[in-house]
Amino acid sequence: MTVQDIIQWFENYPFLIIGYFTILIFISLLGLAMVNRRNFKSPITLLYSLLVYAVTIPGLLALIITAYSFLFLKTNLLEINILAYFVPIIAMIIVLFIINKTVPMHLIPGFGKLSGLFVIIAITFIITYVLQKMFFGVFFVGRIQYLLLFFLALLFILRIAWKKITK
Repeated sequence: MTVQDIIQWFENYPFLIIGYFTILIFISLLGLAMVNRRNFKSPITLLYSLLVYAVTIPGLLALIITAYSFLFLKTNLLEINILAYFVPIIAMIIVLFIINKTVPMHLIPGFGKLSGLFVIIAITFIITYVLQKMFFGVFFVGRIQYLLLFFLALLFILRIAWKKITK
């Protein structure tokens, strides 16, 4: 099964994407109405952490796939499925905005590690794109495996560097 097969499966069952992100937006709106800084204690903090991860991981993956399709594959963004590519990104932005209105993000357990992951992936993606556009791009023509392997190696190196910087 390839990533394209997974995207095609979600395109065939759009109610799963709409239902999943509707529930997450509804939970965040419910939290906006009921939670404040004074009652933001143990079970609620875990729920918010779970909510942040539940919306951010698919949103980040959709963002990476959309950027990869646009920058590397030169896919026309007008021809791709809105539900599979853009709904997770939009839902991520909406839920994180609502959560930030409820409580500051630094109070949510694990959000610092998640934002660090965002930064590392963004830097790795930019470096990979720049190197692919340079002379090194000759090695990647037609072989996505080499580009993916390079991306993972660069991600690993940046992760080690990030740990050394933040110590």
